[in-house]
Amino acid sequence: MTLVVGAHPQNLSLSILARRPKAVAALREKDLTFFAYGAGSQTIPLMKAGVLHLAGTGATPPILAKADGLAAAVFGMSGPRPERGGLLVREASRIRSLHDLKGKGIGLMPISWHTQFLATELDAAGIRWNDVHAAEIIPATAKDAFLEGLLDAIVATDPLYSQIANKVPTRVLAAPGATFSNRSVYWGLSEVLRDQPDAVVSLLHALMESDRATAENPHEAAALLAGLNGNSAEEWLPALTSRPWGIDVPDAGFLAEQQAHADIFAKFGLIPRSIDVTDTIDPNHFSAAA
Repeated sequence: MTLVVGAHPQNLSLSILARRPKAVAALREKDLTFFAYGAGSQTIPLMKAGVLHLAGTGATPPILAKADGLAAAVFGMSGPRPERGGLLVREASRIRSLHDLKGKGIGLMPISWHTQFLATELDAAGIRWNDVHAAEIIPATAKDAFLEGLLDAIVATDPLYSQIANKVPTRVLAAPGATFSNRSVYWGLSEVLRDQPDAVVSLLHALMESDRATAENPHEAAALLAGLNGNSAEEWLPALTSRPWGIDVPDAGFLAEQQAHADIFAKFGLIPRSIDVTDTIDPNHFSAAA
């Protein structure tokens, strides 16, 4: 059975790997192929429909997948990612702190780490989810509304952050990588991880090698991404140079992090009930790959 690996613009490691011809050819020999799609928000639906078997996203989708009854688990992750940007308001705005966001509109990328990031920041500040008007809006539309002064705040990181900051002065109220670790995670259907572990290990090997090459030569990686999501290599470069690269084992610390975030989601009503996320972590493949 050939496994389909999802690659979308919000996961740069897989997007870069899927654009390295030699790596793609080697993975094809291991019964792995890539499907490129335009938005990470579609990962869970694609998994449920049987289109994808393995994918990379932020840490939020595995929690949402579990809450939705999908049996899937994380088999690799990045380190914390302190990216450029975060929770933005206009410099001219009277919003100076998270508490000033009460009653204000906030644009979030649909089904992404943005929700987990904002929920974590609000909870740490003692603010309830319903105290703000957070809405999932596709990034291009959220950007336009923010630039027009119609949207009070937006979560945006590079390259979207730079596009916004070049148009209007902004202030960052909270940045990912601190209270919220902002990891990339690599996950798949539990039955796939159980039945085809060799293919999972092959993907981990390829990701490790590709990430190493990206860290050593970000300009080459940026050139591979040129045109993705309409951004040039120069626009992708800040996102590549501002984050760590490499794949780590999903350990007990990450599990505790995910459980804490799942508890916040339940507390805020973002998932229908409290869940135990223990079975959404599967580190068994990592030792073989490392």
